Amino acid sequence: EAIPGDDPLEILAAVFGITPPAGGDLPSAALSRLSDVPDRSPQGFWLHADPVHLRADRDRLLAFAGPRLGIEDAEARALVAAFNAHFASDGLALEVTDPGRWYLHAEVPPEIVTTPIHRVAGGPVDPHLPGGAGAGVWTRLQTEAQMLFHDHPVNRVRESAGRPMISGLWTWGGGVLPQVAAAGHRLVVADHPLARGLARAAGAEIQPIDGWRPGGSPAPAEVLVFWDRPWWPALDGDSDGWRSALVALDTWLAAPLEMLRRGALSALVLEDARGTRFTTTRRGLRRFWRRGGGLGARIKREGAPRV
Repeated sequence: EAIPGDDPLEILAAVFGITPPAGGDLPSAALSRLSDVPDRSPQGFWLHADPVHLRADRDRLLAFAGPRLGIEDAEARALVAAFNAHFASDGLALEVTDPGRWYLHAEVPPEIVTTPIHRVAGGPVDPHLPGGAGAGVWTRLQTEAQMLFHDHPVNRVRESAGRPMISGLWTWGGGVLPQVAAAGHRLVVADHPLARGLARAAGAEIQPIDGWRPGGSPAPAEVLVFWDRPWWPALDGDSDGWRSALVALDTWLAAPLEMLRRGALSALVLEDARGTRFTTTRRGLRRFWRRGGGLGARIKREGAPRV
């Protein structure tokens, strides 16, 4: 069936009743930080501040981010220390929870509307610059950060080694920590910090993807799995990595499908975060003729049926 929405993080947050305010951002930074730093509640206004590499391409400036940058922990902490020393008087404080995942605390909430990094990565920067009443001031601060990073020893070493420079920060997903309705009946299986932060805020049980196997006891009323492993390979144009992630997902799905056949699950629902939801039940699995290629796949798996 067709469903509204085409942003994975907004669709995920909506499951927990969290939606972006009118003309504002989904407060994903504060929720994600709740997962990364569980012993410290994210008081105040937080933004994602993802390190990016900026590259000129004819008349455009392209942004690259994510695992492909290969940022080391010592590099991240050195750049963050330089940023904090420079911008302390502006009421900004940068924090590292993972070498490639940084958060920015702003004493005064900026009046900006931003674009998530996954909408920008690999593409032009200009169409996605912050908007809103505070956009001019915020763009100036980001440009200042780019100049600070450009001259930093970390980037001189990276450049001499042929590695992409850390050109600046992409800020997005700003807001304060929202109230999330309790969902103690739900198990969340995910590695993504937003999924885990939402689960923590809702009081739900959390398991990593590799650490959970379907069929455990006691069984929760609902299991929510956020499988984001093909995401960055797709953004980076890494076809091999994307294909490997899909193969891993296909393998992983064998267990819940078997549970569905046994009646241990009432339904299996998959959403592609691009506007489509697929739902199947135990009864639906028996209708092999309704699945594209289903009969051929069944013959390969079980052998030709006897007549």
